[in-house]
Amino acid sequence: MRALAVFIMRGRTQAVFAVCILTLMSWLIPFLSLLASASVGLSTLRKGAYEGGVVVAGSVVTVGVLGGFLVGSMTNAVGYGLLLWLPMWLTAVVLRESGRLSTALGFASVMGILMVAGAYLLYSDPSSIWIEGLERVVGPLVDRAPSDFKADQLWNSLSVVARYMTGVVSASLVISLILSLLIARWWQAALFNPGGFRPEFLGIRIHAAFPYFGMLVLIVAVAASKDLAEVAWNLSFPLFALFLLVGFSVLHALVFQNKGRKLWLVGIYVTLLFVPYVIVPIALVGLSDIWFDWRERLSPS
Repeated sequence: MRALAVFIMRGRTQAVFAVCILTLMSWLIPFLSLLASASVGLSTLRKGAYEGGVVVAGSVVTVGVLGGFLVGSMTNAVGYGLLLWLPMWLTAVVLRESGRLSTALGFASVMGILMVAGAYLLYSDPSSIWIEGLERVVGPLVDRAPSDFKADQLWNSLSVVARYMTGVVSASLVISLILSLLIARWWQAALFNPGGFRPEFLGIRIHAAFPYFGMLVLIVAVAASKDLAEVAWNLSFPLFALFLLVGFSVLHALVFQNKGRKLWLVGIYVTLLFVPYVIVPIALVGLSDIWFDWRERLSPS
């Protein structure tokens, strides 16, 4: 990974090459999309908004040409690339200018919230769009299902899922953006500020507005009418992504303070593989950190 960062820092051509190749390969290996975005982030963090913008522009042209040859669609290739690169470029600019990782992470969450809000402003019922997509994918499978298959129950379940897909997709994009930003920041520290990433990650503290807004959204989601509650739940998902990251920061900080408890962190990650719902209490730790200051409260005296 460090060798890749060194390669990206050699110049614009190398950065564009890395971004494009990783983006194209991510169609087969999705994880590589994180590295493609991180490549844009590293160029922006180290060399500034203009240089990062040049890398994005060069990548748009290159991926457009390559996408036309490889997948037969220049538009799809460019659209996919911009979905990865533009949010990363904007977030990296915020981090570079503010110098605060927490500010950039908050900005990423705000973009997710705006995405959800925009969907409800543009479409009176965003779930109908997701239902149409699910019908195209699931419909042929249902048609070939055995005669005793209960299709009505499946469609009812999918209609419920579709109501929250806008928030889920938004949260997924926010999580991917945050992970890419952390990789870019780690690369930057590894090359130019050895040891600088750990204290920055362990000290993430978001602005108080996010937990308070998160509490308000949850109250509305639980207490409001069906339609308004649906909007609130969808708005809560990108916030959940932010609180989850803060929760992991708190956990890592506590383990770092208590040297003998590293196995706890390993246990949490292993548990996540088998019981994904563990992310809920971790996110609650991130949500409540502004009031309880868990790092200070649980630190060894």
